[in-house]
Amino acid sequence: MAEYFHGLFELHRREPGDDLTTHLVQAEENGNKLTNEELTANVILLLGAGRETTVNLIGNGLLALYRNPDQLRLLKNDPSLVANAIDEFLRYDSSVQVTSRTTLEDVDEIGGISLEKGRTVVCLLGSANRDPTVYPDPDLLDITRRDVRPLSFGGGLHYCVGAQLARIEGEIAIATLLRRFPNLRLNEADRPDRRPTFVLRGLNKLPASW
Repeated sequence: MAEYFHGLFELHRREPGDDLTTHLVQAEENGNKLTNEELTANVILLLGAGRETTVNLIGNGLLALYRNPDQLRLLKNDPSLVANAIDEFLRYDSSVQVTSRTTLEDVDEIGGISLEKGRTVVCLLGSANRDPTVYPDPDLLDITRRDVRPLSFGGGLHYCVGAQLARIEGEIAIATLLRRFPNLRLNEADRPDRRPTFVLRGLNKLPASW
């Protein structure tokens, strides 16, 4: 990927256009421009986090809706619920299931375990989003659920920079589909074709007809 992007950067330096890659290549502050290494890191982040996770949010959300017909009817009857529905989709079937952090200092105790500085901690976001001490009936999809605060975008200093954009994209995609295709049906909702990964959770395909 890095080799491909290095060639892309050179192309956009020679032939600039009205696109994000050109703007990144041309970005300058006090005479300094981004190095190829910095450009590559940013573009790979945009490609992975800015596309795949949002695609998974939309696919997982649609699948959850059509497997819960009462919630589908509720959203069709009241499109104003779409913003809350997106957070519930993120909680119910998170695009990102696992992430990790490294302790920057000694931690006295988390869940009865002491952690010394420099330890890697694996965070199971999908499990945390269904914590029964936080959410009543956590395995139930409820687009009217109050105070939904999914951990799907991380938290603290590492909170996803594209979180709000992903939410807006999800809202527009799902609300528009339901409005323009009121008779949309999923052909394989009972046997979804999931990608064989455990960090990112998404579908290979989601066949539909109308």
